[in-house]
Amino acid sequence: MNRLIQFWNKYERHLSVLTLLCGFTFDLILAKRPDSIPDNILLLFYLVLSAAIIIVLNRYSVREMKEGEKPVEPLLMLLILQFCFGGLSSNLLILYGKSGSFGGTAIFLGLLVCLLIGNEMLKNRYAQLRFNIAVYYFLLLTYLVIAVPTFVLHTIGIRAFLISGVASLAVMAGVISMLRIFALRHNKRRQLWEMRGIVVGVFLVFNLLYFLNVIPPVPLSLKAAGIYHSISKDDAGDYTATYEKKHWYEFWRDTGDTYHAAAGEPAYCFSAVFAPGSLSAPIMHRWEYFYPTTKHWITTGIVQFPITGGRAEGYRGFSEKQILTDGQWRCTVETTKGQVIGYITFDVQTGSFTQTLQTATL
Repeated sequence: MNRLIQFWNKYERHLSVLTLLCGFTFDLILAKRPDSIPDNILLLFYLVLSAAIIIVLNRYSVREMKEGEKPVEPLLMLLILQFCFGGLSSNLLILYGKSGSFGGTAIFLGLLVCLLIGNEMLKNRYAQLRFNIAVYYFLLLTYLVIAVPTFVLHTIGIRAFLISGVASLAVMAGVISMLRIFALRHNKRRQLWEMRGIVVGVFLVFNLLYFLNVIPPVPLSLKAAGIYHSISKDDAGDYTATYEKKHWYEFWRDTGDTYHAAAGEPAYCFSAVFAPGSLSAPIMHRWEYFYPTTKHWITTGIVQFPITGGRAEGYRGFSEKQILTDGQWRCTVETTKGQVIGYITFDVQTGSFTQTLQTATL
């Protein structure tokens, strides 16, 4: 046992970072879609196990302090907690990051950075209750914002988001009660208020990001989007489209960033939006032109159509824009409440062009 403790003290930072990254990478490979039953069982297992470990770790430290000894952290439980946090972060990164908005991806990449910093700079604080509670509640809240609309309400929107938030607060009230009963001994009242303050703070910040449209309207996610010269649908339900080839380095795009339009030629915006099998919702294509004088995006047309969930590649649909002028354009895919699922930007150049268009089945 002493040799194990010596090994831990020598390589603590390396082991913590390695375990966190292992959990992150493990679930990065497994994560598929928000209505996957195995994925959700795994996420719930991580959440339950993490809560149990946080309670046990705090109880263990309190017992050691009561005995007047220097706390000896249970090494295995700390590593498992790191693995669970890494697994939850990567799984939720996949689900949020599949939206076309950068906000969902940035939030979870930022969380991963915070966890890594916690290993490097907060060596003596990581096992403390405040840090664990902050990370745990954030992961719990982001999970329930996906799970409640998918499995309980079968709809999205502000109402579903608020109900998910209330559910997360109820779960955290239970976790904090368990901590109060089984783990807290010293400065109980102060620790309770600190934990409540952390939970409320995370809740308010997350709500602010949601209503500022930084967080995408999960569980909807943009699977594909592009601007095409023509789109036709055959009897089998497949779409055949022609488009301008993208540059080799534009790996994130489905079509080129420049649209060469002949006189009177329209443009077609195609999108494939994933929704869980039990969920249906209307979405919109908002066509916008960047007006150089005011430096603002001006809406020039809105097309609304319903989507039905269940198709792994996303529910397909397209809209048409008849009148195009030279300049920068974008087609934004959003909910009827104005929440952005994703968008595609492109530059229009009108005139006579000789070009070879690519053909694709969408």
